[in-house]
Order: sequence, then structure tokens, then C-alpha cells
Amino acid sequence: MTRYLLDTNIVSDAIKPRPSAALLAWMQERQDRDLFIASVSMAEIRRGILELPQGRKRAALEAWFNGPAGPRALFAGRVLPFDESAALAWARFMAEGRAPGRPRNAFDTLVAAIAKTRGCLIVTDNTRDFFGVETINPMRAAR
Repeated sequence: MTRYLLDTNIVSDAIKPRPSAALLAWMQERQDRDLFIASVSMAEIRRGILELPQGRKRAALEAWFNGPAGPRALFAGRVLPFDESAALAWARFMAEGRAPGRPRNAFDTLVAAIAKTRGCLIVTDNTRDFFGVETINPMRAAR
């Protein structure tokens, strides 16, 4: 059984008014129990909502986030934490990126560390941003 850790951009695309058909097809071929989200991605999604000005768009996203179709409900029991083992992997990934002069995005590296320590493949539309873990871009077929 392959475990998939969905990057924030995958969750964001899936809720667009016109999501990627290739992404939706890929997700329908997977069992919910094999799809996970990182706690730091949950935080990034929530932060994005909170940074919006008060209004219809923010209210709709708040309702989605906290409702039955939002990530809190859809991924209940499948939100992977940034824990001690992920912290140690993150430190290694960041140090390895600095040595060759290729600084890494700290947030993406947090997600990579969680995936690495939980045996997950990262599902993302930005495969170039992840080092040290296996990635897949199901949206590539749509391009």
C-alpha cells in the first residue's frame, strides 16, 4: 500500500471552481485511507484564509475549511504531525541543501521531512521544490 501526502497546492487545486481533471481522476483512483495531509499544510491553508479580508470569499472558505467537505473533516485521523523524527529529518534536509549552495524552502522541507519519516510519497504540482523524497505530479498529464 502506498501512502500519499498531499501538498497544499494539491488541496487548493482540488477545491477550485474548475479543478484539474487529471488530479480529480488520480484522486478517484485512490482509497481515502491512503491520502494524508501534513499538519503544516493544514496551518498554511488556515493562514491563507485568515489573511483574506472579511467578506464573501473568506466566509465561504471558512465554511469549507470547518465543514464536512473541508480538510479537517476529510482528513480526520490522517493529518500527519511535525514531530521529533520529522524535526531531525528537516534539519538534515536543510543542512544538505545549504552545503551545495541550493537553499531550500523551509516550509516545503517541513512537508518533505514529514513524508520521509512517515513513508509517504508527496503529491505536488511543484516537484522541483522537494528534495530527499519521492514525488508525483498527477496534474502533469493535463499540461
